[in-house]
Amino acid sequence: MRKAFLIFYKDLRQYYSKAPVISWGILFPLAVIVLIAMSMKVYGESRMIPAMFTISLLFASTSMAQVSISFEKMSGSFNRLFYLPISTGELLLGKALGGFMYGFIGSGISALAIYIITGNILVIKPLFLLLGVIIGSLIFTCISIVITLLLDPIPGVALLNIVRFSMMFLGGVIFPSALIPLPIRNIVYIFPSVYVNEMIRYGLYNEWDYVDPYTSLVMSLIIVITLTIASYRLIHYILYK
Repeated sequence: MRKAFLIFYKDLRQYYSKAPVISWGILFPLAVIVLIAMSMKVYGESRMIPAMFTISLLFASTSMAQVSISFEKMSGSFNRLFYLPISTGELLLGKALGGFMYGFIGSGISALAIYIITGNILVIKPLFLLLGVIIGSLIFTCISIVITLLLDPIPGVALLNIVRFSMMFLGGVIFPSALIPLPIRNIVYIFPSVYVNEMIRYGLYNEWDYVDPYTSLVMSLIIVITLTIASYRLIHYILYK
């Protein structure tokens, strides 16, 4: 555990202030929050405020791990981790902690922005809100780790952006199901964002749209376990192939 925290501390010190982390993890979600706030009257607070949380969580969580692993792959320092006395699990935990922490920062920024915009934050089911933020942060962090490990840095960033924007616009975050054509509505359930957003929405407003909150919780747990195993196996393969 100590070695994992040392990797996390190293990443935090070296990469948290890098331009891609700040721009994609903090500034872009803030810009989206402002745009969403302008459409608050169209779709209502119970739709748009959870979307603010989910989008901030998505971009913040995926930024930190992607930047740290990409920089280390380009410099060759990632493969040198093979020579350190550290297990695959400790390395994965160290890398995931950065995205997890940035996800919470993104959620905190959302909460502050929501309070400034609306003057209050309504939380009816705090446990589901907390579960949505924690599990969502882990899911989005693992997605970033898997994509960044599979591809070279530039193609990896391009694919990650496609995934992020697909989840943002097609993943049941912004648009209600009543406005989505049926063929596209079936695609929504492919994206983890729909389950995370439903948990957050249920926690804030005791409402849900695409998937009931308990099914969302189960699906989110299945997804995070699957992605964690995939991340572990990829790191182990890269270091010990």
